Amino acid sequence: MAKKSLKKPELLAPAQDWTSLRNVAGLADAIYFGVKKYNMRAKAKNFERSELKEIVKFCHHQKPPLKAYLATNILIYDSELQDLENLILEAKKAGIDAIIAHDLAVIKFAKREKLRFHISTQANVSNVESAKFFEDIGAERIILARELSLKQIKLIKHHLTKTQIECFVHGSMCTSISGRCYLSATICDSEEFSANRGNCVQPCRREWRVIDDENKELIYDGQMFLNAKDLCMIEYVPELIEANINVFKIEGRMKNPLYIETVTNCYREAIDSYFENTFSKEKVRDWLERLTKVYNRGFHTGFYFRRPTIEDVELERRGNVSPYRKHYLGKVLSFNRNSMTANILIEIKEFNLKIGDEIIIIGNETYHHQKVKHMVFKGEKIQNIYKKRYDNPFKVNLRLSNEVQIDDKVYIIYQT
Repeated sequence: MAKKSLKKPELLAPAQDWTSLRNVAGLADAIYFGVKKYNMRAKAKNFERSELKEIVKFCHHQKPPLKAYLATNILIYDSELQDLENLILEAKKAGIDAIIAHDLAVIKFAKREKLRFHISTQANVSNVESAKFFEDIGAERIILARELSLKQIKLIKHHLTKTQIECFVHGSMCTSISGRCYLSATICDSEEFSANRGNCVQPCRREWRVIDDENKELIYDGQMFLNAKDLCMIEYVPELIEANINVFKIEGRMKNPLYIETVTNCYREAIDSYFENTFSKEKVRDWLERLTKVYNRGFHTGFYFRRPTIEDVELERRGNVSPYRKHYLGKVLSFNRNSMTANILIEIKEFNLKIGDEIIIIGNETYHHQKVKHMVFKGEKIQNIYKKRYDNPFKVNLRLSNEVQIDDKVYIIYQT
C-alpha cells in the first residue's frame, strides 16, 4: 500500500495526573484520563472533577494541540445516573473532545448533549455487525476488543464508512475478555472490588494451585498461570499503519510518568520513522531496549498474529521484570534558571556517576528524566565521579534540560 494514501494514526497516551500529562505533551496526539469516579482505573491517582476545564485548556494550548478524552467507561448503576449525567454536562462545558463509554445510559447522555463518544474496549466489539451498530448510533470511534487478530481488525475496518477504529499497541493485558472479569469481586467477596467498576485487585497476578479433579492431576503448583505478559507492537508498527488503524492506544493510567513518557516517545518515533522511510531493525532494537527499561512483565504480541499460549504468560516472576531500577542519590539544593544547572547534594555512601548515565528527578511538581551530559565538581568539569564509603555528603553540579525545584529527589537508573 502506498504511504501517500495512508494517514498517520493518532497516538493516544494515558495520563493519571498533571506530571504524566505534561510529560507526553509534544509526543502524543491525544490523551485519555479519568476523574475520581466512573473510570476503569479507580486505583489511579486520577484528576479532580473540578480540574476538567484546566485539563482541556492545557491540552488545547499545546503546539500542536492535544485532544483530551474523558473515560466514563465502568458499569453504571441507577443511583449514579444523575451524577454521571452532570459529569457529562461539565465535560461538555469544559470543551472535552470526546468521552469513552460502554454503558448505553452514558452513550444516551452523550448523544443528548451532542458530545462525541468513543466505544470502550469494555463493550468487547469483536465483529462487523456490532461495529456497524455503534456506527449507526453515532459513535465517532470504536476501541476494538483486544482479543482480535489483525485480519479480523482489517475486516471490521473495511465495513465501516465513517467510524474510526482504535487498537491497543502497548501495555498490560488482562487474562479475561476485554477486562470483563469477576475474579477480583469473587475473591474479595465484594462488588466494591469488581474489575468492571475499575477497582480490580488483580488476583490474576498471584500464584495459584490448579488441580484437575477428574484426572486427579496437579496442573499448576504455585505458578502465576493467569499473569499475562504485556503487549508490545513496536516492531509491527508498519503492519498496523497499513491496516488503516486510526488510533494507536497505549495502556498505562496506573503507570508512573517515566513509563508513560518512554513508551509514548518510542511509538512516536516509530510512527514518524515509518512515514519518513527510516523505519529499520536497528531502530526497533533501540526502541525495545528503551521499553525494557521501564515497567513490564515481559512482552508478546497479544492476539494480533496468533492466539496467546502459555509462553505468553509470566509464570514465575511477579510484577516488573525489567532489570532496570532507580537508586536514590540525593536532593536538589539549588537551581539556576540562567545556566539551567542544579547543585545536587549526594547523600549515599557509595556513589558512581558518569556522563551518559540516566537520572530521574522527582518532586511534588517535577518528574524529569534525562542523561547526564555536563557535570562539575569543585569548579572543574568532569566525566565521572566515584566515591566509596565516604562519611560526609558532598555537592555536584549538573546541567539539566528542564527546571527543577529545591528538595526534589534525584535518582540514578541502573541495571541489576
